[in-house]
Amino acid sequence: MSINLKDKFISNMDQSTHVFSWQVHENLTPEEAKAAADIIISTVQANSQTTKVKLLVDNRFMERNGRSVVFTPEVNSIWENAQRTVFPHVSKIAVLCSGTLMKMQMDRISRNSNIMEINKCFWNDNDQIMLEEAFEFLGIQNNQLVKPKQD
Repeated sequence: MSINLKDKFISNMDQSTHVFSWQVHENLTPEEAKAAADIIISTVQANSQTTKVKLLVDNRFMERNGRSVVFTPEVNSIWENAQRTVFPHVSKIAVLCSGTLMKMQMDRISRNSNIMEINKCFWNDNDQIMLEEAFEFLGIQNNQLVKPKQD
């Protein structure tokens, strides 16, 4: 069975900054999360032959009725396994969150995956400030996929 992630999961590997970024636009089923995790793992492994990759995870669009949507426990487990798999190939991970509840969930996932020393989750009501903080953490000026949200 083929999983279509076109509207839910979008990714980009920026060769110039060595940053693999992705956006999740709505909650993923376990099957969709597994397909997304496979993309993440294969992209990171393929692009970390000479230097470690940086990850920019954009979950800012995971909202419903103005409130953060969090991942199910099954999807959390898939993310944790994916993080453990890519950890040796990654130097830094910045996670943009849609709210404080998601930030707490993403922090918990990174603790469970034992990647806290390279992972930082960001949340701020001011989208521009959140992006600037994440970009500074990763040591980049901008990203081809992750741009300020349009109101």
